[in-house]
Amino acid sequence: MTHSPHYARKRTYLFPFLATLVFLLFHLLVYWGLLVTSSPFVGVQNALKIFICLNFLATACYIFFRQSPIIPQWLYLLLSISVGVIFSLFVFMIFYQFLALLGRWIISSEQVSQVSNGKENIYLGYLQLIIIALSMIYVIYGIYKGRARPFLQKITLPIPHLKIPLKVIQLSDIHIGKLMQKPHICQIVQMVNEQKPDIIVLTGDIIDTYAHNACAALQALKDLQAVYGVYYVLGNHEYFYDTPNIIEQIQTLGFHTLINQNITISQDNTPLITIIGLADLMGERMDYLPPDIHQAFDGINTSLPTILLSHQPKIIKKLQDKAINLILSGHTHGGQLSPFGLAVLLDQPFLMGLHKLCEDQYLYINQGTGFWGPPMRVGTRAEITSIQLLPK
Repeated sequence: MTHSPHYARKRTYLFPFLATLVFLLFHLLVYWGLLVTSSPFVGVQNALKIFICLNFLATACYIFFRQSPIIPQWLYLLLSISVGVIFSLFVFMIFYQFLALLGRWIISSEQVSQVSNGKENIYLGYLQLIIIALSMIYVIYGIYKGRARPFLQKITLPIPHLKIPLKVIQLSDIHIGKLMQKPHICQIVQMVNEQKPDIIVLTGDIIDTYAHNACAALQALKDLQAVYGVYYVLGNHEYFYDTPNIIEQIQTLGFHTLINQNITISQDNTPLITIIGLADLMGERMDYLPPDIHQAFDGINTSLPTILLSHQPKIIKKLQDKAINLILSGHTHGGQLSPFGLAVLLDQPFLMGLHKLCEDQYLYINQGTGFWGPPMRVGTRAEITSIQLLPK
């Protein structure tokens, strides 16, 4: 077996401890910001404090046992939901603090001190229960949406110099791993093949585990069918594991792996379109398989239409004046759990969907065909993108 890059091996040891510290901070903020308050419902409040402690333990177990074969899938699923629970409580805790401050101000301005304190306690107690109830509704709804089958997003684009119409199917961020296994992949493959695509592209984060753990799911992915083949680029999560083995596994499926490379698709010896694939920006941090734009564009026929595959949308900042008709990315998951998308926008130029960058140049960001972390989505949907390219 080929060894993992040094960064991936280092991350294996450091990540669980650092992530646990971050989630400990989240739990402490929720504890002090939502549960340490005067309330007439003392029993309920004590039960919630115990729940927060147990949820932290579940989150820590999820982080430390993410790749452990000894954890059954049903238990791993429950542990993963604890991550969504604390995110939900944290978001609603912010609303609680705002409403509590507003309520205190209104009550104190209308009542004398003794009466004011009594009313304030009642108000905060009921507000606490309402906020926690809304948080749990958020979690339940998120699980429902997260486990739903991907929706088919259809778009049509005119492309200069294109000789014939082409249907491109984009899959991104499937995150094959403990919670995304063969049955889910079979469902995705069936949906894609029903569209009878000319080209299928996989824009990174397809695998989110070690290569040997993904064998069964990848065999299901092998059944993808396209007239001109399947094209794959790395995402940031593939760098976290045994990257060389992951690339080798993808290649054994008969897929074209484009790591700073380009390939021209032809019909009856007539060139139709060029597909360019970049390694992910994570490679720059790891000093391993970094994106190389000059190498990726080497030797391309500039008279042909071009599609660039790059996992992270912010690659557009490095492309300068490259003649590209369509850039296909993923990575953002559309935020996955709203309002987390606001944080994503601090790092990426856009969150999801189609964006016209200039004349005859478009960027499309897939929301993710799977999910990362807890199987939850709020404000977004798992997506399979069908792109009909038409001659302009």
